[in-house]
Amino acid sequence: MRQEERRARTRRLLLEAARGVVSERGYEGASLDAIAAAARLSKGAVYAHFATKLDLYLAVTEEVLADARLRVQAVAGAVEAGARPEDAAAAYFHPAESPVHAAVLMDIWTTAGRETTVRQAFDSFLREREELISAAAVAAGRTPTQALALAGVTCRLIDAEVLYLRHGRSVAGERSWR
Repeated sequence: MRQEERRARTRRLLLEAARGVVSERGYEGASLDAIAAAARLSKGAVYAHFATKLDLYLAVTEEVLADARLRVQAVAGAVEAGARPEDAAAAYFHPAESPVHAAVLMDIWTTAGRETTVRQAFDSFLREREELISAAAVAAGRTPTQALALAGVTCRLIDAEVLYLRHGRSVAGERSWR
């Protein structure tokens, strides 16, 4: 294995470990020691890739928001196909990985209140999410006003389910949205 491949592998291990530790402990509780231990690497390996804990957290944030954007595309596809907001929102969730995604996403939301760079990334995602879903609603024949309302409701349903998943419950799992 070449040096660049080893470096990429180590970075991947650190990001996966950080995601897991953040999902359990949040940004505030996630120490670099805990992340290094979860990755089975040294703390020096962490610093070789990330200058600070915030830099590592921002890399995790970028990955989680990139995944969230892909999930929102599925929601937009459902909206464009004429799905009701609750059915479209359900398209956001992948059962096997949703609890970890929800935990990290909620932590990003919380950390955005304290860290400007996290807030900027999260605010950008929230704007893009609403714009994409609104555009899908317009493509489905809704007026701009209806599209904005539908996007707002759909986004809030996603947010509510993320909150419930973060706390170990699923609204969609307890009763059907349909």
